[in-house]
Amino acid sequence: MIVVGELLNSSQQKVEEAFINKDESFIIDLAVQQERAGCTYLNLNAATMMEKEEETLVWAISLLQAHVSIPISIDSPNPKALAAGLKVHRGRALLNSLPGKRAELEEIIPLIREFSPEVIVSCLDDEGFPETPEKALRIAERILNRLFSQTSIQKDDIFIDPLVRPLAVFPEAARLFLEAMLLIKKEFPGMKTIAGLSNISFGLPKRKIINHAFLSNLIGHGVTAVIADPLQPDFWPVIIISEFINNKPGATKRFLDWARTSRKED
Repeated sequence: MIVVGELLNSSQQKVEEAFINKDESFIIDLAVQQERAGCTYLNLNAATMMEKEEETLVWAISLLQAHVSIPISIDSPNPKALAAGLKVHRGRALLNSLPGKRAELEEIIPLIREFSPEVIVSCLDDEGFPETPEKALRIAERILNRLFSQTSIQKDDIFIDPLVRPLAVFPEAARLFLEAMLLIKKEFPGMKTIAGLSNISFGLPKRKIINHAFLSNLIGHGVTAVIADPLQPDFWPVIIISEFINNKPGATKRFLDWARTSRKED
């Protein structure tokens, strides 16, 4: 399981305050904790900073790369902010994300040609969120056709995100996401998929339990990666046990190693 740590997000008040105050110790500590927890990428979002978003991303990426070794997932709906972040990122970043909106495709495709990041493809177009799994597949197909025809990106560089919406607003959200993911995996065998885990529980009580239940479902349906809080209690045991239950490669050894070293009661 590939985990993208989600905690460096300015939508969280303490993170936004740290960005505003250039609180290096807070940002570094939160990044290091996520890397030590086992994340593969760190998601970085400064969208609430408005006109200071580009400046904040440049500052934060330079700071983070001096203290952690994993790549940054540069998360912004603003192509100019994505460009600013990609310019200063050392090594290969993860671009979060490339939607199917025509204007954004025109602005972001050239960035992918220039900087060659890995890319999260979001199944969102000018009509909004896909209402059916089939619509999500059609959006993914259109974006991938553009990517493969206009850049040198390879299949292994792409994560497809059918987009998790909140159950509180869309009771069918989890089912639609899982069905869309299965369609995409069938149409594009071997292509990586990704889910924004915490979106599923937004606006509901008992969010951690909902997230964990959905995470187990995602693993059972073959998701490759999640954007999530890696510091939540029991987050990693849910991954280990779910992979074991679903007979993923190497999962039995990981489960037994975890079970031997875990101090928690059965």
